[in-house]
Formats: sequence, C-alpha cells, structure tokens
Amino acid sequence: AFIYSLVLISFFACSNADKKTVPNEETVTENGIEITPLEIHEIIKLDENGAESPALTIDISLSTIKAKGKEATDNINQAIAYTLFESDSSDLKAACNDFISDCKNEYMEMKSDYINSRSDAPWFNNYHNMSCEVENGYKGILNYVIFNEVYTGGAHPNSYYTALNFDTSTGKEIVLQDIFKENYETRITQELVVELANHFKVEPVTEVVVRGYLINDFSISNNFILGKEKITFIYNRYDIAPYAAGEIMLDIDYKRLKDILK
Repeated sequence: AFIYSLVLISFFACSNADKKTVPNEETVTENGIEITPLEIHEIIKLDENGAESPALTIDISLSTIKAKGKEATDNINQAIAYTLFESDSSDLKAACNDFISDCKNEYMEMKSDYINSRSDAPWFNNYHNMSCEVENGYKGILNYVIFNEVYTGGAHPNSYYTALNFDTSTGKEIVLQDIFKENYETRITQELVVELANHFKVEPVTEVVVRGYLINDFSISNNFILGKEKITFIYNRYDIAPYAAGEIMLDIDYKRLKDILK
C-alpha cells in the first residue's frame, strides 16, 4: 500500500512572484503505476503597479498518473482533468494552465472596482487551493481524492472533496454497480443511516432529522472512496447538512457488506 501525497496547502503571503512551477520530486512507482507530482504556485495582482495590491493566489499540488498502457493513462488523467477543470485534455498540466488563465481573466474583472475604490476590503484577496491524495484501494483500485478550497469573496471560503476510483488496467472509473450486486441500494442506505446517526452522536436515528441536522434529503452519495478495508461515502458542505457541519465522511467496513459484494 502507498500514500503518495496529501497536501492541505497553506496560504502564501502576497509577493512579487508571478508564477512558479515547483520542481518535481522523484516519480513514485508502485505496482506498475507511476505517480508524478504537479505543483504550481501563482500570484495574480489586481493592480500590477500597486505594492499593496490584493491578489488571487493559486496553489495546485496534484499528481499525474502513468498506468501500464497509454489508453489507461489517458483515460485516468482525462477523468481527473474533467473533474477538476471540465477539460477533455489528458494532459493534466495543460488543463491546469488553461484553468489558471480562466481564473485570472475572471479575477481581473474586479480590477476597475478596486482601482476606483482603493478599498482594503478583504474580499479582494481571493485564493484557490487544490491538492490530492493517491492511494491503493480495494482489490488494486487506484483512489484519487481531490481537495479544493476556494475563496472568491463573501463570509467564508468553500471547500470540498472529490473522490475518483480507477481500474488501472483500463483507466475506467469504478462505480458502485461494478463492485456491488444488483439492488444494493437498500442495504447500503441502512448502513449509512446508522453511520449518520453515529456521526452526529444521536439515538434513535430519527433524531438526526428531528434536530434539524439535515437540510436536504439523505441518499447514497456518488462521491466515495473504495479503500482497502472500507468504503467511505463523502458528503460535502451543503450536500445534506449546513455549512457548519463541515464535510461528513461515513465509513462502512466491507465485512458489513459482504453479502452484497460481487
């Protein structure tokens, strides 16, 4: 088993630097899969002539994947690029650069407001932090878990996790139907409801609803991690609960689901 990188990126103070691609560390190879870091740090000032100008800071710390075949490699990296940037490119670095360009264009739309007001309002300082964790999961499945934290003004930043699970021989993204038997939904929902009550430390389960912990209907999340020993269902802020509840991650050991596993 291996964990390649989990980087919850710290915030960088504004500087005169424009763009920096952090030198790659050595590529890690595990079970024929190569994982190579892709790290970019960029600061975009609203007023390039202003020493005290607010800025957009973008920190990207991802991993590109090289599987055993080109088709599988392209499928995996294209799925990552599409999930992150809605890009159809299998070149993750190119997709990152296109994303940064789009972010810069959107951010610079605030320039005239800032120049006219010269306000030191904190919402002019924006950031987008992006990182990932790569891990061997259930029966050799590759787990690629992305963490995003974004601030574009307002009362607080937004953050969310997105999990992708890949068959490394084909690059195909694994869905629940691939590992569970037909009509698995009822069984998994029962287990999730129990874990949800445990998460909020309430009993009976109906108290989760009675006490107003949920803001949306509860159902099986399509955002999940197929770990080695357990499956983790991810519910980001506002998926089912208020912002203050944070991300909710519900674990179910495969031993509890052995009757519906293929």
